[in-house]
Amino acid sequence: MSLTPSNARMRDATLGAGIKLTPTPLPFTATKNNPRSPVKAARAEATLALRTVIGTTTSTANAFDSLPTARCFAYTAGTAAVIATVDEQHNISQRFYRARPTTNPINSSSSIYGGPATPTQNESRNRITASLREAGLGASPHASPATNDWNDSPNNRAWTAREKIKAATCVSFSPDGKYLAVGETGYKPRVLIFSNSSDAPSDTPLTALSEHSFGVNCVAFSPDSRYLASIGTAQDGFLYVWSINPRTGAATLHSSNKCVSNINQMTWMGNKLITVGTRHVKVWSLEDRNPVQRVSKPRQSDMFSGSTHKPLSGRNCLLGDLQDATFTSVCQVALSKAIVASERGDLCLIDETERDQNFSRVAHAGFSISSMATDGKGRLHLAGTHGGLKTLTVASLTSKLTPPPSPSSQGSRGGSPTISITDCSNQISAIACLAEHIVTVDSQRAIRLSHLCAASVATEDLTSTSHSANDETSIGDVIHTLPAQGDSVLGVRVLSRSNNLDASYYTWAAGGSVIFWSQTGSTQRSLQVALEQPAGSDFVPNELRTVRASSDASFLVTGDKMGVLRIIDCRFETVIFESRAHSNEVTSIAIFEDESSTLVASASRDRTVQIFSRERGKWTLLQTLDEHAGAVLGIQFSQNGTRLVSSSSDRSIVVREMLSREEDGETIRVFVFLRCIAFKSTPVSMTWDVDQDDVLIASSVDRQVHKFDVQSGQCLSNFKASDSDGGDAVVLHSLAHIPREWGSPLIAGVSSTDKSIRVYDESGTLLARDWGHTEGVTDIAFVQPSNAQDEDSRDKSLVTVAVDGTIFVWSLTLQSPYRQEMYKSLDVLGTSAESTTSLLLSKPPIRRVLSQSGLAKFQRSPDDSGSATPTGSRSPTLKKKLSKFSLDKTQTPKLDPSPLPSSVRERRNGGTTNHTFLRRKNNTSPSPPASPKARVTQRRASVDVRSRPNLRGPASEYGSLAGASESFCRQLKAYRKRLASSTEALDTDIVKEIQRELAATARTIGERAKTKEFDETAMAKLLDQYSERLVNILDERIAASVALRTRQDSEAALSTPLRSPADYRQSPSSLGQSNDTTAGDEESREILTPITTSTETAEEVSER
Repeated sequence: MSLTPSNARMRDATLGAGIKLTPTPLPFTATKNNPRSPVKAARAEATLALRTVIGTTTSTANAFDSLPTARCFAYTAGTAAVIATVDEQHNISQRFYRARPTTNPINSSSSIYGGPATPTQNESRNRITASLREAGLGASPHASPATNDWNDSPNNRAWTAREKIKAATCVSFSPDGKYLAVGETGYKPRVLIFSNSSDAPSDTPLTALSEHSFGVNCVAFSPDSRYLASIGTAQDGFLYVWSINPRTGAATLHSSNKCVSNINQMTWMGNKLITVGTRHVKVWSLEDRNPVQRVSKPRQSDMFSGSTHKPLSGRNCLLGDLQDATFTSVCQVALSKAIVASERGDLCLIDETERDQNFSRVAHAGFSISSMATDGKGRLHLAGTHGGLKTLTVASLTSKLTPPPSPSSQGSRGGSPTISITDCSNQISAIACLAEHIVTVDSQRAIRLSHLCAASVATEDLTSTSHSANDETSIGDVIHTLPAQGDSVLGVRVLSRSNNLDASYYTWAAGGSVIFWSQTGSTQRSLQVALEQPAGSDFVPNELRTVRASSDASFLVTGDKMGVLRIIDCRFETVIFESRAHSNEVTSIAIFEDESSTLVASASRDRTVQIFSRERGKWTLLQTLDEHAGAVLGIQFSQNGTRLVSSSSDRSIVVREMLSREEDGETIRVFVFLRCIAFKSTPVSMTWDVDQDDVLIASSVDRQVHKFDVQSGQCLSNFKASDSDGGDAVVLHSLAHIPREWGSPLIAGVSSTDKSIRVYDESGTLLARDWGHTEGVTDIAFVQPSNAQDEDSRDKSLVTVAVDGTIFVWSLTLQSPYRQEMYKSLDVLGTSAESTTSLLLSKPPIRRVLSQSGLAKFQRSPDDSGSATPTGSRSPTLKKKLSKFSLDKTQTPKLDPSPLPSSVRERRNGGTTNHTFLRRKNNTSPSPPASPKARVTQRRASVDVRSRPNLRGPASEYGSLAGASESFCRQLKAYRKRLASSTEALDTDIVKEIQRELAATARTIGERAKTKEFDETAMAKLLDQYSERLVNILDERIAASVALRTRQDSEAALSTPLRSPADYRQSPSSLGQSNDTTAGDEESREILTPITTSTETAEEVSER
């Protein structure tokens, strides 16, 4: 049985494109251990998608192209190719095309060197079915792939950082408008072919060509859309021509050749290809000029691949006196004619009408030409490096003149005066023509849309010739501008909703420009900060490093690289305060505003923090803080302004507290050191928690994200900023905390490590990730919705900026973790239907549960409510704590012993005899002494009785109340985590029951806390009153007994003789009292004498 190759990688290229080997279906179904189905997978909680792109990375004409029939133009912006469409009202809409390296194209392409083929989505029926099913669900073409698509890579392996990001360098439209070709640069660059259809996905290419090694410099479609040419950089050194299938967009290699010159631009002239560059003008032909085949030694690569593609033949043009010129642009003007422009402004004509190549100079523009474009009316538009535009007629350039024109007349052959649509310092990098408009891109990355013809008579001083309104060689006014920052964007911050400029956020660049943007991406206001440049050539140029605006955008605070702090009035654009605050670069600025004063704090690399205060309209230095031992990288005021935190390269965050005092009728504020939070590595970014005022979130160089409580300095949680697919962790250089209607807030950050934007939850789970910028990403900001309706929406806006000069506005779509979209949160009782708001069934049942302390109040009698001694069914706490035996030792004062005989004194001092005597006195019917066995039994019984109260009641079933509370808290935390991570649905009745139980528990805990506080206070007062009363009673009884005894002794000494010892035996009173003692004396004796039973011993009495 012969083997039939079923994979395109095993297919021999010599079989040709017409033969297709179809594998025989197997009689059994292949099973997989871990099938990945996007339909069965859990829905992502967060999705990132590009909404608006501000700025462009277009620097040459290769990265800019137009399609006049569709009124659209394309340009590069970071990793994306943007197609902008102009409507009749001159409004511009954008669409973005990007493809990750893990994305499989629809069509496969085999390598010409026998390597593995590009993976295709058709290799698996399940994958293509799933993709079609997703397309049928109406997914947005702008959306990014789901989280699970990141793992759909060959061999299911994690991609390295250099394989995750590619910068788009060149674009080209097919003349029929079906396809868009995008070239990349970087590690393993590709040529991507996308479909321009509105229903086609913008993140999945039709074809991906990976033959270039270092970067793709230029791509160009042929006039009939049958061929696509791609040329690499000078290090790559190859030129490929691909045959394009007009129906599917699949590409096969037609021919190729080496081209190691520095190529600036490439274009088609019929079936010929023209490349221009540094001392290079060459015409390549798809048809072999010589029919005789040249015999050459076969290459080893051809032996392995069996490739049948033909070499691309070409011929250099004879440059003559322009052999040292650098040619910047080329444009086709006829079927066999093209115009080539040089850097010095020379215009040359390539003519191959008679199959003989003719290269001649026909005109001079008068300025350095950077780009050219032709329109449908036979006009050639020239763009210069000085910001000017000039229009020439093609007929005047291609007409034969005998003899050749002189240099003085070459510049005025059917040309228009040079006009400027930008500043003279801005270079026009690219130019393209639409049906009625001309589009330009300048060096400040701004895109301008202008009319092709002037609307009125132009009488400029640029030329002495006046042009009428119907002059077709003039360019009209600018009707629309796509603004841009124009330089490396270093930061972005959000403004409050109510501000003077009606802006949503603002950005600043290193050159000193500050632009305020609206929610839609339009410019509201722009300012230029004047930067002082140091004298001398050895100094580094000064740059604007950080900017902060007040809440109402009334003033700006800026800090530059030289340490100068400026406060600018936005309304009049004047500097109201300026000072050399630091000796080095200002790294961060914070502003706090209240009704009484305004504070501004600035941090610098000179290890200091400066605090300025505005009092009565005047700015003064309030305090200088120097606690840090390294460069201070960030500074933040708390939301209430009572704390100031700063992060430093000394691996610490210092928390300071504000103190104030009144002096001479003025309030003086200072910040004192509160605590220092130590890190294992340098903290790079920090932000406040949106829900908790004293919780700070910080990221560090060790790729960790920490959450701290600044009051206690403890770390509440931390996680590592890693990937879900096993990739390396990254450093989040800027953070933003995003609130949401359910669950905990999200943490968004940008990383310059892999130039990605990431969204995590507080547990460290990666929810969304995307790429867009090609250079270092500098900052991220969460833009507040413009109104209350947008705030309740699940679509959030994130703004990221980068060094490449682009500003990306992302749409963050949050999805509920539950399948039922009818619940926005766990509060299901508040339904959205207006008809059920007035029904009693929709309201929770009322409850009023009384606590045990509340019920105890009803068990007390009304007379005891105001008394000092509590009475009732329960014994007071005083009797449990204080015994009669302890009162005998602590409360009884020491009295002088009476003159008694020694025998009586010894009997009273004896422990056993004295206790036995007192027991017989207090018990009228004493029992005989118990046996030793009975004593042991009774002692064990007493121990069991003492331990019995600890085993009764609720404690025997649930343990102590503190232990039950800790167990309940742990169960609540585990249940909350389960809710956040689970996708199962909850029944409505169960949710209502949980809410009722939680509400009842909260009420009981609150009442218990209040009752405990009340009981402790009341008992403390009762104990004080009761102890004072006891002391008073004892003092009165003792004083009365002492006085009576003294009186009796004195009377007896005068009237009766001395008593004998027998008389003392008949009177057992220890105090020498008479037999006719009062009832009060008996009560005092009961208090002073411990009471024992017949079964108790002296040791038991002492223990009790």
